[in-house]
Parts: sequence; structure tokens; C-alpha cells
Amino acid sequence: MPITDAEKQIRFRKKEALKRDSENIFRQLQLSMGFHKPQKSPQEIRYAVDQAIELPSGWTDEDIVRAQQKLTQILHDIISMPDELKNDVDEGTNSSLRFRTTPDPTGFLKEEKLALEKTRALASHLISALNLSNCSDAEKAAAIMEAVRTVGRAVANQKEIPRSAATVVCLASLGPHYERPKWFAKRLAKTLVNQLDVKLSGEVGKLLVDQNLSHFSNDEDLS
Repeated sequence: MPITDAEKQIRFRKKEALKRDSENIFRQLQLSMGFHKPQKSPQEIRYAVDQAIELPSGWTDEDIVRAQQKLTQILHDIISMPDELKNDVDEGTNSSLRFRTTPDPTGFLKEEKLALEKTRALASHLISALNLSNCSDAEKAAAIMEAVRTVGRAVANQKEIPRSAATVVCLASLGPHYERPKWFAKRLAKTLVNQLDVKLSGEVGKLLVDQNLSHFSNDEDLS
């Protein structure tokens, strides 16, 4: 059933309001760069904001609400969240302990800065490749997980396995025939608690205690 001109006007105003919200968020993020030092370029922020307000054909009010939620999430991720990439690099290289024991603090800091810059560049290339691909979000997730498993296999076979949230997730993606270090379970639990709220992490913990997940035969068992 075709919509009336009045309904078209209402839809137009809702879409324009969403666009104004996105511009406000973008400006807030640009202004915050000098204070919070978000580790994303203006181009990356612009892309994320534009993607958040991209509505499907025949969009509904639910799609508008979902887009607004995405904008709020982007703002929170960039302004409020810690620099997780830096944390992973520092943890993975045992940066704090090495700094306290190095005979050359200046040289050590230069090496750490270079390591972080190289990691950010690699992350940026990976994200750009995802953005330029014609894959769906599910397909992108599958591709990234294959990369995670590839890194996980390499990490698992190291004599001394780097301990960080990033490496523990890579190790968690591997099958049960891989050995994990003694600290794995505790570090994985800490990572989940940090990323999930109390209620959800409690639900996951209860399932792990009460259920043998390998006995789940299909997706319906996880509903």
C-alpha cells in the first residue's frame, strides 16, 4: 500500500533528525580528540558514523532506534573506553616489568612506541580491508575469526606465550587438542568479566558450570 505525502514528510523528518544526531556525534568526537586522544582518524570516525545511520530499504522506527543506539555506542567506545589496543600490546610484551628492569629506559620507550605504531598500522589496514570488502557482517566475522585462529596457532606453539586479553581470545578460538598455559582460564575469565556486564557474565559462568557445551547438538540448544 503506497504511503501518503504526509507520511513521506514524517519519514523525511525522522531521517533528517537522525542525520543531525550523527553530525552532532561526529563534532563531539572531533572536539574530544584533543582531550581524550581517541586512537581513530577523522576518516575512521566519519566512516563509522555514516555506517551507523545507514538505513535499509523500507526502514521502520525500530531501525531508527537501532541507528541511534549505534551512534551512542560509537561515542562511548571512543571517549569512555580504554585504549584496548595499547593495553594488549603492553600486556603482550610485559611492558611494565621490562621497563622497571631495563638499563636503557629511553631506548625501551622508543621500541615500545614503534611497536605500538606498527600494531596500529596493521589494525588500520585490516579494518580498511574489511570496509572495502563486499562481505556481509557475518562474512567479515568469519574472515576475522580465521585470522584469529591463525594467530592463535602460532601463539600456542611459542615457548613463552604472551599474556594479554588479545592472546587469550586467540587461544580460546582453538580446538581442545591445543594445550593452554596455566594462567589461561583465569585470564579468559578476567577478559569476559571486563567485556560483559555482571548479569551476562554470570549467565555465561552458570552455563559453563551446569552444562557440557559439547553436548549441544544444534543452535536451538543455545536459545
